[in-house]
Amino acid sequence: MKFFTSIRLPIICIILMSVCFIGCKKDKNSDNELELGKTEVTIKISGSEAQVQNGNKMSLGKSKQQDLKHSELFSLNDEYHVLATLIPQEDITKPEDNVSIRSSGMKAAAVQTPVASGTVYYLAVYRETGEYVTHQQYTYVPNQEPKINVNPGKYIFLAVASGTNTLPTINFNQPLSQINLSITDASVDMMYFKQEMEVQAGAVNNLNIVLRHLFTQVVLTVNTAEIGDVVSIGAASITPNLSVANVSLQDGSLSYPPTATSAAKSFSFTNTTGQTLVSNPIFIFPSNSTAGSVTIGSFQIGTVSKPLTFSNLTLMDGIKYTIDFRLLAAGINIGFETWSSGNLIYDAGQDRYGFTLSDNDYGNYWFYNHLLPKKLGGTNQGPDPVINGASGDPCAQVLPKGIWRLPNEDEVNQLLTHTGPNGVDNPHNVNTWDPARYVDYFDGVGSGTNLGMFFGTQNNPTVARHDHLFFVYAGAYHNENTQGPTIGHEGNYLITGTGGGYREFHLTGASGNIGYGASVGQADQLSAYQIRCVKN
Repeated sequence: MKFFTSIRLPIICIILMSVCFIGCKKDKNSDNELELGKTEVTIKISGSEAQVQNGNKMSLGKSKQQDLKHSELFSLNDEYHVLATLIPQEDITKPEDNVSIRSSGMKAAAVQTPVASGTVYYLAVYRETGEYVTHQQYTYVPNQEPKINVNPGKYIFLAVASGTNTLPTINFNQPLSQINLSITDASVDMMYFKQEMEVQAGAVNNLNIVLRHLFTQVVLTVNTAEIGDVVSIGAASITPNLSVANVSLQDGSLSYPPTATSAAKSFSFTNTTGQTLVSNPIFIFPSNSTAGSVTIGSFQIGTVSKPLTFSNLTLMDGIKYTIDFRLLAAGINIGFETWSSGNLIYDAGQDRYGFTLSDNDYGNYWFYNHLLPKKLGGTNQGPDPVINGASGDPCAQVLPKGIWRLPNEDEVNQLLTHTGPNGVDNPHNVNTWDPARYVDYFDGVGSGTNLGMFFGTQNNPTVARHDHLFFVYAGAYHNENTQGPTIGHEGNYLITGTGGGYREFHLTGASGNIGYGASVGQADQLSAYQIRCVKN
């Protein structure tokens, strides 16, 4: 018995050791299989985008800016107005070929801004039910595509970054629904990305990241090119700006605690004089306010100094805005009418109607009874509702809408009468018997300016030329795609007829001529004309 016992014990030990060895080997192989079973996900960062305001909703798609703008016209004095416009900037612009090279037409394209090299970002992975899996910190370098390894399956991928690399510490190792951040300064410019994706074994798994800005960005611009240089601009600020915002990483939404307070946030300008002033961008927490307000403490151009306040602005969280203050001449008064200070143009990128900076400049060319201009470049010979828009008066689209309109035949004849030899707008400054109309180059010497006809003077008014009505000889496109013989040599302006329909105000004459060559004729449906608007 002792013999068998002595044999049995070593055998039992050997068996136990073998079981342990096999078990340990199996566990080790299981770990290796788990590690080997993981799949690479390649991280590709395309850029960053602002959110898009679409009515009362926000998305990353394109919106209709014409539905979102808010404009207000202020009177600076009897001579000048200020047009203030709030513009959601979900679009960038590039040159469009449907306008004259002398006009400012633009074409819209989707915003995508490159992420700055050196931007630190976090990538966190959660199961589709929200449980934490892993996270990594990366530094963005253009053209580098880091990888993260996870087992095949369905996941939520989350990326968080900051435009200033000043994100708070984030505890990712908890259920996604519980991660909420308290941010006390919108200037950190928090960016966010979330996507559900199934990682498949044996497949190429690319995570294409476009970071979305969560906080509201505002740029303030002032343009006085039509009038002259800004002498000075005082302190400028915007309200509301709340003191704190809570960010949910579950969906990137913002909320505001009841203890949050509001204070104005100031703009700073790189230059405070000149014709174009652009502020540095600022970030704010507006809490989807419909009572936003921008104030410029004092604004001086020439000898005129006045504070400006632009109120009742809708400022949505996460949207990028430009607030544009643009100085405009109130118009040129002659013939008992107020004429626009320049020819009509359309900016497609901003969906904005306006006037050329000088009445020396060519505007767009317009087919009658269409709201969009002729597209130059050989693809819009005659009027086309798809290209040239719906029917209507494009003058009436200048903001604020309804102030301007096409001149009518009676008003043009009235202008000719009032500037005739015995007209009330004839100063007889050269000859008693001539009309107060004079054909010349705008600057009087023909270098760099265009030919046209002055009204209300019998010679070139030289330094006072901006104060006089000047119809530039921009000609027309008479059923043609290339520039015809009238461009640069005649004036062809669209007006409405007394008994209905459309007429043409036709101007001729060489430099130095008295302006007898001014008459009204029938407009041609296939021709595209310049437009000079009058006030209602």
